[in-house]
Amino acid sequence: MSGILGFAGNTLQTVHVGQLRRALRSLEQRGRDVRSILVFNNSEPSSLFLDATSERSHSSFRNSRAPNDMATAMLAYCHFEEEDRSDALSHSLASEDGQVFLACDGVVDNGSELSQELQKFGHDLRSNSPREILLAALEQWGPECLARVRGSFAFAALNFHRRSLILARDAFGTRPLFYSRPDSMGLFFSSQIAALLELTSAAPKVNRASLYRYLAHNTMDHAPETFFASISQVPPGHYLEAPLDKPSAFSVTPYRRVVPVQTKLSFEEAAECLRELVVRSVTSQVGAQNSLGAAHSGGFDSSFVGAAFARTHPDWQLQLYTCVPIVKNGAFSESEETWADLAASGFRSSINKVRVSAEALPGEFDSLICLHEEPFSSPVVFAQLQLFRAARDNGVRMMLSGQGGDTLFATSANQLLRAVLAHFRRGRWGSATALFEAAAHLPQGSFRQLARAATRTVLPGGLQAFARRLARQPHPDWLKAEWFELDSALPKSDLGLPILRFEDRNSVACSILNRMPLLTVELQNFVRSLPAEYLVTANQPLKSIECAAMRGLVPDAILARRERSGFPVPVREWLDELAPWVDRNRTEIIRLPFLEPHRVRQVRESDRSQKASVSAAFLVWRWIFLAGCAIGSSRRREWFPQPHSDSRRPPVLIFDGCDSSP
Repeated sequence: MSGILGFAGNTLQTVHVGQLRRALRSLEQRGRDVRSILVFNNSEPSSLFLDATSERSHSSFRNSRAPNDMATAMLAYCHFEEEDRSDALSHSLASEDGQVFLACDGVVDNGSELSQELQKFGHDLRSNSPREILLAALEQWGPECLARVRGSFAFAALNFHRRSLILARDAFGTRPLFYSRPDSMGLFFSSQIAALLELTSAAPKVNRASLYRYLAHNTMDHAPETFFASISQVPPGHYLEAPLDKPSAFSVTPYRRVVPVQTKLSFEEAAECLRELVVRSVTSQVGAQNSLGAAHSGGFDSSFVGAAFARTHPDWQLQLYTCVPIVKNGAFSESEETWADLAASGFRSSINKVRVSAEALPGEFDSLICLHEEPFSSPVVFAQLQLFRAARDNGVRMMLSGQGGDTLFATSANQLLRAVLAHFRRGRWGSATALFEAAAHLPQGSFRQLARAATRTVLPGGLQAFARRLARQPHPDWLKAEWFELDSALPKSDLGLPILRFEDRNSVACSILNRMPLLTVELQNFVRSLPAEYLVTANQPLKSIECAAMRGLVPDAILARRERSGFPVPVREWLDELAPWVDRNRTEIIRLPFLEPHRVRQVRESDRSQKASVSAAFLVWRWIFLAGCAIGSSRRREWFPQPHSDSRRPPVLIFDGCDSSP
């Protein structure tokens, strides 16, 4: 894991060493041992290395410049020293011809394949490090190389062949990369929002549209936007290219275009092929790593990953880590502990149970807010952090995760409808009827989505727009709609995978490399090639093809359960146990200028009397975590009690009209 920071300016700009040091300190979670900084006057680079534990620096370029002098561009990179031992490029970040400079966070899974191909073009590659391979690939093919790269990465590159800055993220956005455009200052970028705010001196004003989607629809990823009005993110599967002569005139381009190809495999053949693809992905991502663990819940996705590992590594005992939420009164009814035990016994792995209670949450609340930088809506983020900490304390350096399976294998209303229609067209009336009846077993709300999908299919185009207006939901009555200055209620939008952001921050905080074998381009292409009736069947309306692929690898009882989406935590019980702390937070919540105070009190009182639904409990948590990010909060603790972190402050959001008095 690594941290990236830099800018490309419209004109010469002053590089303030103090401001730069503070920005780099905001990246310490991603790498604090080695820092490399390149500043450019047009294409002339100068290098400054800052020691992580002192104020000393030294230059390695002949025409060295002072760090607080003028520059048209800057590229800074920090990482953990032990992760760079195989990198033959030292810390110059430069290509062979000195015309391409790159800072990379992540791993490249097909590095050996790319290395062999690049060597045929005459590139002298001395290692398979991501930086060396990406530098050579950019030098050879430009940003078009991204269509060839497989892995988990984000990078920034200054390419003087093309006279451009290139920012890119992998196909799924597993690593963060943000950018900002201060007035007349060019384009700034960083792995962390806090570093970007420090470098640009921008006020952390809230993005009102993102805030509305978060509050009304529980949307937590808004790519290409963020919760901050002045900060955007490079969307997954895209690259941003900005001309160095005019960085503000940048373009954002998707580099991955999926061409639908219908498979001719039978259902059984497709299931076998899927199994082999997952096994291959696990093998590729694990590599030679032996300090290995896996997040495990007893659900389909984590069980599939664990079973695939057991198949390819029969002599290894994978260390499984499962989170067991604890409540004070009795047992948590939705605990996955029994299922986790059952799945673990199926592939002979030991299991570490991380028991998490609500008791420690208030004491860690501020540091958790600062770690994640943007609001989240569930204490599951806190529980997951405890799991990564337990793995770190046991010496784990890489964790396997089943994240991505809910997106990859889950069935949308449109897919279910297409499957029903496919059976009808083929005269399979019984199968079509059984499949439609299976919709009753889908998660809450899916049947309504199915009805809306059917309406879109049956109604002509002109009536569809009218139907959408009729179905449009009003603003929630606890929101002051006029504050958001919106013409109408913003619709819910599934723009990304916010859980990837949470896993990235939590794993990075524990210096663990988090890998997700179900999130690969090859797997996604394959699943998209399957007909709709393979993705949902009457006897298994959720993740049908995944269930078939796992048969024989995991216990049948796991496959027979009703699969759930996400990992459950006791949201209502924890609110009750933390009632005094929650009520203190309510004082800050009602000061937020976009909430109706009397409705906030009503919702909270309803929750305390156990009359509210689970969705209302999640709403209270949403308010709590948002208040933690607000400038009106009285919390002003430092980020983390670590050396050289004395000037790190949380990137709290500013809401116009918010009372900021303590």
